[in-house]
Amino acid sequence: MRLLPRLFLRRAFIFSLLLAFAAASSEGQAAAQFPPDWTNALGSLADKIAAITKRGEGLSLKAKNISSLSAADVDGLRQLLVTDLSRRNRRVVTESSADAALQLTFSESVDGYVWIAQIPGADKDSVVMVSVAAPNQKTSAKEPPLTLHRKLIWEQDTTILDFGILGEGTAGGPSMLIVMDTDKISFYGSQDQGWKLGRSVDLPHGRSAQRDIRGWLDLKAGKAESPGAECAGDFQHPETVTCANIPAIADPEIPMQPIAIQGRQAEDYVVLAGTCGHDSLTLASGTGDWTAPDFIQAYRGTNLSAASQQIQVPGPVLELRRDDDGKSARIVSRNLKTGVYEASIVSVSCDD
Repeated sequence: MRLLPRLFLRRAFIFSLLLAFAAASSEGQAAAQFPPDWTNALGSLADKIAAITKRGEGLSLKAKNISSLSAADVDGLRQLLVTDLSRRNRRVVTESSADAALQLTFSESVDGYVWIAQIPGADKDSVVMVSVAAPNQKTSAKEPPLTLHRKLIWEQDTTILDFGILGEGTAGGPSMLIVMDTDKISFYGSQDQGWKLGRSVDLPHGRSAQRDIRGWLDLKAGKAESPGAECAGDFQHPETVTCANIPAIADPEIPMQPIAIQGRQAEDYVVLAGTCGHDSLTLASGTGDWTAPDFIQAYRGTNLSAASQQIQVPGPVLELRRDDDGKSARIVSRNLKTGVYEASIVSVSCDD
């Protein structure tokens, strides 16, 4: 009869060993699915978290993904961080029993991923972070980085709906700038490295103009349109351009379908033709509203990873449209410091 307790204890011991082996095997498989530099970076992040927390402290952990990482990758990385923290005597617990809250953000930059850990405090937040190369960074290391350039073309006090540059002058410069505002289309000729007004055509309004009016120019087709007005002619010869009333429409353009860029929904974007070895590039504005400065950034591929640094715009981007060459974009913005509306061309260059 004495053999039964011993047999029970032996089986219990073997069962506990099997559980421990299964847990270690599962952890090893989770770590094996990531590149070594990822797991090393996660260990470094755990060290930094341990340096700003107390031994044995219970932490609630919330993870937010604003990068191109998949949900499965984020979940796996989160689990590995929990394990790394436990090795450093830091416990991850439920929010109700936590001593401190830990916010983990998976972000991304032009150079790769950026993982940020933030612990809110009474006086100030404690923030630590690590950087790690994305998997395709090493394979695409030969790809030249991209730089965006913003060239201011025109500015005025009244709202700009759209603009365009047409033709080449004898000195290699543009010969015609067309600017569309809420009341007219203005044609400017190139003169002394500036622009001189040559002609303007009034836009007829069958009813009172809308406050949030939009309009667009199609210089190749020789057309312009805004709610209640339509113009046509050879824009290279402004005297041929005439405008007429048409039934008012809500918006002359087909609305763009929102796309997901690094965890946010972007509605203001254009897709440019291939540049610097890329099949296509997407230019998108930032997340600011109409009361804050904005930025433009380029993204590559179907996963829309960052392909350039941000270029700052001193006010909200009101319009972002692909230019006729297909490799640049024209933007309309409002400068919050001066109050004027600005028309600019954003182009892309390779930094060899």
